[in-house]
Amino acid sequence: MFKKKATTNRVLTDEIKAEIQYLHLQGEDINEIAKTVDVKVDTLSKAIRQGRIKLPEVPAPSNNCVALTKTERTVIDSQSGMGKACTFTLERVLAATTGETATACFSEQVDVHCAGVLFSLPALLANGLLRHSEEFKPDQGYYSVESVFISLALLALLRAKTLAQSEAIPCGELGRAIGLDRIPEVKTSRKRIERFCGRTDVKQWSLTLSKEWMAAHPEVAGILYIDGHINIYHGAATKMPKHYASRLKLCMSGSTDYWVNDNTGQPFFVINEAIAGSMIEKIKEEIIPQLDKDVPSQPSIEALEENPYLSRYMIVCDREIYSPEFFYDLWQERIAVCTYKKNVKDKWPEEEFTPYEEVLPGGETVKVELAERGVLLENIPLKSGSKKEIWCREVRKRSESGHQTSIITTNFTMNIMMIGVYMFARWYQENFFKYMMEHFDIDGLVSYLKEAISDTKYLVNPTYRKLESELKKLNGKLTRKRAKFAALTLKEQEIEDKKMKKYLARKAVILEEIEQLENEVLGVKNKMKYTKRKITFAQLPENEQFTNAINVRKHFMDTIKIIAYRAETGMCNIIKKQMGHPDEVRKLIREIYRTDADIKPDYENKKLTIYLHKLNHWKDDKVAQVLCDELNKTKTEFPGTDLVIDYKMVSS
Repeated sequence: MFKKKATTNRVLTDEIKAEIQYLHLQGEDINEIAKTVDVKVDTLSKAIRQGRIKLPEVPAPSNNCVALTKTERTVIDSQSGMGKACTFTLERVLAATTGETATACFSEQVDVHCAGVLFSLPALLANGLLRHSEEFKPDQGYYSVESVFISLALLALLRAKTLAQSEAIPCGELGRAIGLDRIPEVKTSRKRIERFCGRTDVKQWSLTLSKEWMAAHPEVAGILYIDGHINIYHGAATKMPKHYASRLKLCMSGSTDYWVNDNTGQPFFVINEAIAGSMIEKIKEEIIPQLDKDVPSQPSIEALEENPYLSRYMIVCDREIYSPEFFYDLWQERIAVCTYKKNVKDKWPEEEFTPYEEVLPGGETVKVELAERGVLLENIPLKSGSKKEIWCREVRKRSESGHQTSIITTNFTMNIMMIGVYMFARWYQENFFKYMMEHFDIDGLVSYLKEAISDTKYLVNPTYRKLESELKKLNGKLTRKRAKFAALTLKEQEIEDKKMKKYLARKAVILEEIEQLENEVLGVKNKMKYTKRKITFAQLPENEQFTNAINVRKHFMDTIKIIAYRAETGMCNIIKKQMGHPDEVRKLIREIYRTDADIKPDYENKKLTIYLHKLNHWKDDKVAQVLCDELNKTKTEFPGTDLVIDYKMVSS
């Protein structure tokens, strides 16, 4: 008996298919290709007939492919054998076989859909979109790190709130706008983001950009606005802790983002916290140490010693940080604070108020009536074990209705009007949250990946929280019983003798219930004495432990969105003065992003001209022309090429 000779079957993997396509483009026939990849000729021919291997019909280099109209481009994109709009065949085969990334290569195109978003490129680059792209390398694949970053930023500006929504934008159109055949598909983008986050410290990248933004604009970096924003989690894959969402007036599952912005609402950086905690603690532990390193133009030690009223910088927050002890601790580091005062019940005389007029950071002129006094604030000794007191400035604003808003600050050198301006400019940050939720979906999940919580992280003991809730309920019942008992006591004089016994019996019952509730309250308080208020995450019962739904991938996309928002704001500032209604400037910028444009490269003169189509109104065309003139002054080169971008209006 002869043994059958063992054979090995070659599986037609994606790598082998790409190699076959590459060899076909090199002009080799089927027999040579089969021999090279070690596959039978019949097997290869059958795979080609069945469509499992698609050989490109046009072996010409991709940079010779010119589409004059949107219709022609649509036909070419649909006929691509490697996938929808994958017309750069040779480059894709090279990427699959050698890992070489594709370089931007432009050809003349007409009516490119949403190519007006290229007007944002100088602002994106100026805000550091690609400044630290080397930290995310080496990276192999068809799409370079730069092209992925540009694609993600442009999609954010086109209001693709999630990666999945990018499918609503013609991939080939936006691809040609960045010098490729198409933008990355959703699956590819997610894989690249995962790879970026695994290779680079995303948090440090974000903080580095923040420091550079502060250094570039020191005039606004000395006044920092800090506020928390609740990311509501609607899923069921993990038990996220409860947070109070003030915009909904409800306790919802989620995490808290602590944003640091300037006085015009532009963001610097954001810190996420899954476990609900004190905002004061978060500022002390993470935000202040970062600001100490990053805030530019801080006074020297000699200047601080010479002037005891001088501060290094100032933070502005809402009432959540109101604490005389916190104010005292910050001032020991010579950090000023500005916030609203709590529990204001008195009113100052009208004669103390003086009218002022000032221009807000956003350009609006305001007229207000302000008054000022010095006030000594001190903490409660029983709470901290020590008594801390600090003199502050109390500034009050009086409205036309007579309502008085109280502001507390430890900034002793700033004039009273600017104190009011900077405090009320806090609404720019609130408007920033609203705009980012509506247009950039900062609350949306980027990935379903869950991150583990550190075992050493402290959180409120659930047992202690239950005892607190139980104590609150008992105190409520006790208050109502005591009120009922007092009401019966007040009626004693009007009660007739024959009804006295009945009332006394009712009082005795209520008194007994009061004593019982008092004993229960005492019992709960005793339990709270021997129960730790805070425990580590490792001490949490296993059935109550959870994972963080907000992961590093979301932090990466949040940073891209911050860059996109800052770029959009920069463009708005260029044309705001040209508009009759400055409040509509962002609406016009969004219209420019969505407008079609013609693309004309001139490799001989190293120029890439973007012709923006006319907008809906003549006045908008004039504003867009001003934007073109200002952008052309930047002499921006398209990344990966030596082509200088020249912005023009069609027929201009």
